[in-house]
Amino acid sequence: MSEDEMTSVVTQREIDVNEIVGENDNDKLPNIFLDDPDRFAEGGREAYTVLLGSFLGLTGVLAFVNSAGVVENYIQDVLLPDVQTSTIGWIFSLFNFLGFGLTIISGPVFDKIGCKIPIAIGTVLLTLGLIFASLSTEIYQLILSYGILGGLGISLTFGPFVGVLSHYFLRRRAMAIGCAYIGGAIGGVVFPVMFRALFPKLGWGWTVRIGAFICFTLLTAGWLLVRDRHLEFRDETNTDTISKQILKSIDFRIFKNKVYTSLVLALLGNGFAFLITMTYLPSYASAFGYSASDSYLLLVVFNSLSIPGRVIPSYIADKYGRFNAVCITSTISTLAFFLIWVNRKSGHTLGGLFTFAGIFGFSSGSILSLTPATIGQIFKVEKIGAGIGTAFFVLSFGDLIGIPIGGAITNPKTKESFDNLVIFVSLCSLCGTIGSYTARYLYAGFRLARV
Repeated sequence: MSEDEMTSVVTQREIDVNEIVGENDNDKLPNIFLDDPDRFAEGGREAYTVLLGSFLGLTGVLAFVNSAGVVENYIQDVLLPDVQTSTIGWIFSLFNFLGFGLTIISGPVFDKIGCKIPIAIGTVLLTLGLIFASLSTEIYQLILSYGILGGLGISLTFGPFVGVLSHYFLRRRAMAIGCAYIGGAIGGVVFPVMFRALFPKLGWGWTVRIGAFICFTLLTAGWLLVRDRHLEFRDETNTDTISKQILKSIDFRIFKNKVYTSLVLALLGNGFAFLITMTYLPSYASAFGYSASDSYLLLVVFNSLSIPGRVIPSYIADKYGRFNAVCITSTISTLAFFLIWVNRKSGHTLGGLFTFAGIFGFSSGSILSLTPATIGQIFKVEKIGAGIGTAFFVLSFGDLIGIPIGGAITNPKTKESFDNLVIFVSLCSLCGTIGSYTARYLYAGFRLARV
């Protein structure tokens, strides 16, 4: 089926959660668009202003998320050297669990009332969480401030900043989300360099406070620029209150949709590999005798290469198919693990680590951004918030246990224990790749097509 043929039919009934999207006859593929493309601007001043706002907002939202390895390494080595690694891991696991898990709440809230209110509340909570964390000197204080309060702030800002782009882009949605996600990568480049310079001079407190003020400024700028269209896309037949809509969004019957289930499992496997690697890569380098400076630079390389990794796969996704792009990037990630990092001849060398960080940074950079775009291919725009929220709710349980598991595996802090961690995350990446190909098969079979 040609691109023109696929885009000629632009209106299709919403796919029911009990329907298997991938079950289609031998003569046609599923429509790639469930909404009327004429409803979406795909560009213009207003759409690009919203894109800029989402970019700035996600820079503030994800700056500390993508700098977790540096922060964890400093807490472990300097701030709380006597606390076990697995215990410190709970700070970041709760931060990510709440930050991404509670999108199952912020998604329906966004669908119902738009983006302005949740982003405003989330900005305040995230800023307060970071400021209180800068004053913390005990593990329980960091868990309450950084982990819980900061995580709540992430949950109310991340989903709306991503979801609002779905109101303006359809054909170019993957590219728009990918461009917005560049903000998170830039934060992951700038903040480790900033931490590297400020931690020795200013210590924990003022370094984190400076980071908090920068995030607050970026979030506020993003809030001022974004504008949703929830009134235009609202379901007129839906008279439920927000609380009822949230309860409905936790209806796990949605997983009867096999394509959606496979996508979520792929997200879980890839997310496990991404989060654990990003958190413990600096500690891995330190365990093999490399300096703190080299360890921090690994994250800089990782996040730097994730910038083109957000744009190029997104372009491929919009041009050649989102399912196809998810499979390609996931495959590259798995190959990077098994061919470079698991291989001790390369994985133990600084050059090998920088090579792995660059390749995995490029391939993993698009995983979180392509998944919402691919989910948007399964559901109509009115339900995208709930669909994305449910997916990241599942991912959040991986975040909750992933970092403590990584900490438990590396707890002896020996080279062998870190090698065991590499094998574990490599298998997680492999599971993510298998899930990606399964979703693609259920959606369109073995046929080569733009899906």
